Amino acid sequence: MARILNLLIVILELAAFARARKDADGKRGFTHYDMIANLLTCVSSLLLVILGQKAFVEVLRLLSVSGLVITCFVTWLLLIVKSGTAKELFTSGGRLLHRLVIPVISVLSYRLAEDKAPFPWMLLPATLTVAYGCVMLFLNATGKTDGPHPFFRVKKIGTKAAALWMMVLMAVVNVLSGMAGYKKTPVTDVKYVFVHGLSGWGSYDLQNEFFPYWGLSGGSVVRYLNDHGYESYAASVDPTGSAWDRACELYAQLTGTRVDYGEAHSRAAGHERFGRDFTGNALMEGFETSKVALIGHSFGGATIRLFSEVLKNGSEEERAVTKEDELSPFFKGGNGDNILAVVTLAAPTNGTTAYDMYEDPGFDPSAVKVSEKYEKNSGAVSRATKAEPDGRASWDYAAFDMHIDNALALNKRITTFDDVYYFAYPCSSSIMGADGSVTPDPAITENIFMKGAVRMSHYTGRTRGGFVIDESWRSNDGLVNEISAGAPFGAPEKKYVGGEKLMPGFWYVMPTFRGDHMSLQGGLTKRINIKPFYLELANMISEL
Repeated sequence: MARILNLLIVILELAAFARARKDADGKRGFTHYDMIANLLTCVSSLLLVILGQKAFVEVLRLLSVSGLVITCFVTWLLLIVKSGTAKELFTSGGRLLHRLVIPVISVLSYRLAEDKAPFPWMLLPATLTVAYGCVMLFLNATGKTDGPHPFFRVKKIGTKAAALWMMVLMAVVNVLSGMAGYKKTPVTDVKYVFVHGLSGWGSYDLQNEFFPYWGLSGGSVVRYLNDHGYESYAASVDPTGSAWDRACELYAQLTGTRVDYGEAHSRAAGHERFGRDFTGNALMEGFETSKVALIGHSFGGATIRLFSEVLKNGSEEERAVTKEDELSPFFKGGNGDNILAVVTLAAPTNGTTAYDMYEDPGFDPSAVKVSEKYEKNSGAVSRATKAEPDGRASWDYAAFDMHIDNALALNKRITTFDDVYYFAYPCSSSIMGADGSVTPDPAITENIFMKGAVRMSHYTGRTRGGFVIDESWRSNDGLVNEISAGAPFGAPEKKYVGGEKLMPGFWYVMPTFRGDHMSLQGGLTKRINIKPFYLELANMISEL
C-alpha cells in the first residue's frame, strides 16, 4: 500500500510542478518553502517506490511530510488570515495539489502505511525549517529577496517582530513535525521477530507492502507494534521449504550474512549449499546483542524452534563434515543466550491430520459429506500450500515435516531450554456437540478451510509409524489440530494462568484462540482486529 500511495504522490507532484512552471511560484523557483517541501516529497516518494522502506528513505519521508504539514499550516492559518482570500493561494497553477491534495495523501500514507523514522530524527524537520527561515531573514535584510512570506520581510515588520515570528514558527514546526512523525520511544529492549507459516511472506517480499502477512487486510501488525514502542520485524523464509532450510535462512537474515544450508544437509537434500546473501541487508541491527522474542505462525513455529536449537547447540552433522574455517557460526552452536522467548501460534508442533488422514488406508475422506459450496473453494488451500518440485529430496519440504510421525521425530531433536520462555497458542473454530460430535463453525471458518475442517473433525486412525489418532485430535482450526498446537509432546508444560509468575523452561499452553487458521493473521474474509492481541503479547513478553 505504501508503494501505491507514494507512486500516486509522485504522479501528482510531477503534474503540479508542470503547472507551477507557468505561474509566479515557478518563476520564483525554490525560495518558497512549499516548493522545497514538495520537491523533497517527490524525491523521497520516488525512492520509496523504487527502493522500498529503507532507513534513509524513512528519514527523507519524515522531512517531506513534516514540510508539507508546515506548508498547510502556514497557508491556512497565516496567509489566509493575512490576505483574506483562498483563491489565489490554492487555485492557481499547481497550488491546489502542492498545498492541499498532496499534503493530505502524504500524511495519510506516512501515518497509516509507512514505517516511521526513529524518534531521534524528530528534531531534524524543525532544525532545517529554522535554517531556511534564518536564510530568508538574511536575504530579506540584505535586500537580495523580498518575502516570500510577510514574516520574513524584516525591513518592513522590524527585527523584534521578525524574531518573534521565528520563535513562534520554531515552536509550531516542532509540534507539527512531532504530530506528523509521532512514534513512541521503545518501551522495552526486547526485539520481536515474526516468522510466517507455509506459503507465507515477510518484509523482504514485495507483496508484504500491499498485503502484510501479519495483519492482512486489517493493516500491518509489525508496523502497529513499532508505532507502540515494540521493535518488531517480519522475516521472509522459504514458503514451502523444510524447517531446516527456513531456520538457516532466518539466521542469515538476522545476522546479515549469506544463507548457508550446511555441507551435510545440502549434499543429502540435493540442493546448493549457499543461498541468498543478506550482507548489508540484515533484517535487524545487532541481533547477537539484543534480547529477542521469536514468534512463529503455523509452520513458522517449527522454524523458530529448530532455529533456537541450532543457534544454541549447533549441528553435529555439519561439524563432522565441514572444515573449521568453512563452518557457519550457526552450526558451531554456543550462541542464543539472547533468545528470551519462543511463541508458537496455531503451529502444527506435533503434526497435523490435514496430511495424515489422506494416507491412512483405514479412512476414506470422500465418505465424509461436505457441502458443495465448500468443495468448490477447497482447492485454494491445496494450490497455495503445494510445493513445486525443484530437485530437492522429498523430505526437504514443509509438507514432510508436518506429517505427524515426522513432526514428532523433529521434536526429539529440539531442546526445551531452561533459560527460554515458551508460549503455545492453539486455535480452534470447531463446535463441540453434546453428543461428542465435532463440526467446524462456518461463522468463523474461512470457506477455503471448511472441507478440510469437516474431514479433520471426523478423522480417527493411525499414522504410518503407528501413532494413534483418537477423538482428541478432532477439534481443529481448518489446517491444524488444536491438540497439536500446544506444547511438543513430552516437553515440560504448564497450563497458563493469568497473574501467576512465569518460569523459563516450560511450555505455557495458552487459552485456545477462538478462530480458524488465519485468525491470528487477522483473517481473510472473517476479519478480526488482531492488533490488541499482539500488543498484549508483546507487553507480556517485555515484562518477563
